[in-house]
Amino acid sequence: MPSEKSQNAEGILAEDHEALGKLLHDLLAALGQAYAPAAFKRLDLFWARLAMHIRGEHLHLFPAILSAFDGDTSELADETPTVSEAREVIAQLHSDHDFFMHELAAAIKIMRDCRTNAGGNSTAAIDSVRQLIATVRDRLEVHNKLEEDMVYRWPAKLMEPAAQTALAAEIREELRNLPPRFREEAD
Repeated sequence: MPSEKSQNAEGILAEDHEALGKLLHDLLAALGQAYAPAAFKRLDLFWARLAMHIRGEHLHLFPAILSAFDGDTSELADETPTVSEAREVIAQLHSDHDFFMHELAAAIKIMRDCRTNAGGNSTAAIDSVRQLIATVRDRLEVHNKLEEDMVYRWPAKLMEPAAQTALAAEIREELRNLPPRFREEAD
């Protein structure tokens, strides 16, 4: 049964950060063992799951936050951002998301090349991927803190309860939309 925390967008996305953190830890552990097939599988899963998370934010969370400013904002709490502050933070998050997807795509390409050209293992290739993933991890830590400490709290400050419930359902659905190549494994 989902926790009470996971009944709203903030909780759902924060819990997904935890799950992504575990996948990232497992990926780095596989890269530390320098066994490319296992590392590639974990990299592919992390990339797909992060893309699902980002999709939930881009398609549902960010638009819901920005559209909440279309109504009467005169009674908002003091710690609520202005529309320009929200746009600025969301633009930074978009930039981070682009960075993550670009770096992970580069890592996937290196691992695919390693798999086809070196028979499955290449210490230099795995070291290169490990460096890319460490860079992603470091930026992701700062990124997640910004989301959890600010952006994920905004729906509760900006939106009516029914809109918050609908947003949570939309995000939860995006996070369940696992790419087909992983569905057999999840069943």
